[in-house]
Amino acid sequence: MGGVLRTLTVLLAVGALLAGVCAAPWPLQQRLACPELPRPQYTDYAKMARWLVHQLEWGTVSTISRHLGGTPFGNALSFGDGPRCQPTGRLLFYLTTMDATAQDLAYNSNASLTICEAQLEGSCSGVDPEDPTCAKLSLSGSLERVPAGQVEEAERLLFSRHPDMRGWPAGHAFHIYELHIATARLLDWFGGAHDISAPEYFAAELRDHSGEAIA
Repeated sequence: MGGVLRTLTVLLAVGALLAGVCAAPWPLQQRLACPELPRPQYTDYAKMARWLVHQLEWGTVSTISRHLGGTPFGNALSFGDGPRCQPTGRLLFYLTTMDATAQDLAYNSNASLTICEAQLEGSCSGVDPEDPTCAKLSLSGSLERVPAGQVEEAERLLFSRHPDMRGWPAGHAFHIYELHIATARLLDWFGGAHDISAPEYFAAELRDHSGEAIA
């Protein structure tokens, strides 16, 4: 009888533990990649765009789908613009030709990346992600494979943020791609979205809390 009671006690304890794990909130939001970079003023549109790109690590890439007869196709993908607190503004991806996105790009390289401040832990609290005060950014251009002579540098920038990528199967034909930004559209306050040119985007200077320029 004592052995049975001990077994039941263990089973009940394990059940309670599993119930607690299942009930725990899943951390869907990510932390700031660089807490040293303060959120820019909403009127600093290019700086806000650069800030969002560096703080986030994934977003939705939309392509013109060859499988759906030209219907837009969105895919959640990881990206990186350089090591933490060393932003470059470049948008680098690691795609396999087995994936629909890479197959679409071989047919038409036009693409857009969309990211939202609501993806960041503690941001946009109390408002819906669609609320204008919760910053949203779409960057559009040509998403192309990085030339062979630039792969090593692109790997350094991207893999510093996504180290697991180094171990992804070599037989799955992964290649680094870069979104060559033509334009960006930002909504971070009431009054409508703002268009940002590529030169404005890359010229934006991010500064830490002390005022020192980081990029």
